[in-house]
Amino acid sequence: MFSQKEIDKFHQDGFIIARNVIQGQELATLQQAASRVTSEGIAANDRTNHLYYDQSDGSRTYFRSERMWDRDPIFQAVTVNPTLLSMYGQLIGHPFMPIVDSFVCKLPFGNVPVRWHQDPPFGTLTWPDTHPIPNIDADIYLDHSTIENGCVWAIPGHHLVGHVQLENFTDEELFTKMGAKPIELGPGDVSFHCLSAPHGSRGNQSASLRRTFYIHFINQIVLDECYRHLPYIDELEVERGLFDERAILASRKMIELRENLGYEGLEGSQIHLTNEGFEFTGDPRTPPRHWKQLIEMMTQEEIEQKRTLTYQR
Repeated sequence: MFSQKEIDKFHQDGFIIARNVIQGQELATLQQAASRVTSEGIAANDRTNHLYYDQSDGSRTYFRSERMWDRDPIFQAVTVNPTLLSMYGQLIGHPFMPIVDSFVCKLPFGNVPVRWHQDPPFGTLTWPDTHPIPNIDADIYLDHSTIENGCVWAIPGHHLVGHVQLENFTDEELFTKMGAKPIELGPGDVSFHCLSAPHGSRGNQSASLRRTFYIHFINQIVLDECYRHLPYIDELEVERGLFDERAILASRKMIELRENLGYEGLEGSQIHLTNEGFEFTGDPRTPPRHWKQLIEMMTQEEIEQKRTLTYQR
């Protein structure tokens, strides 16, 4: 669990690492399932279920798969790990639900970079503000993630100002001149990062494998006010529901599946599934709409400097 100091640091920086969240047989089973997906991605070489990077020599390198919940039960089971949910609940301070999952794989010597970006909806100039309710991804690492094998780098303290003008700089400038920090993790560690935090990664030019299972949990108000313009949200709404009875039932089934696999459920934890989603009821935790308070503490000059990456601490 996070301490109050760690929660405050997360809201200051826009990202935080939690060590050894997924452990033992749960981690081993997750790694095995990820290995099967990786093999399928390498062998399939199609864009229907997997994503590929077009190399300069004309070849394509597998690097990502979507819809992991549909591929193996362990991905659903890990999504409702009570420690993971509790730590996420501490950071968001509101009810939340899982809506999107994905898998990123950096193959040995694959050399697939991820350009500097902010996650949706912040990547466009038309999104100038950050919502008062925190918006956070949970990134579960299955292998060691190092500078050598293409770990994520992030620029701390720039997640509360909406769109940051990354497009005005080269990737190398963003890696080396803007105070970016490498986020290095081990198997079972989780990186919680704000979707508005600027981040990117270099390609893997090492002999080691780097895999990550991503889960986007979200609060319903943030979904309704920040994501309804995106086509994939309508598709998810039709397919499986979002914050309705179907979504709640799907989460209950995830918990039941987890218990049937022999992993601990939510009983006895401080995380509870309500009609509004998962909610952490313990302490310490983030106050409601906490980002509104933090945004109001910044001057307009500081906001503009952070948007243009000219802010000096």
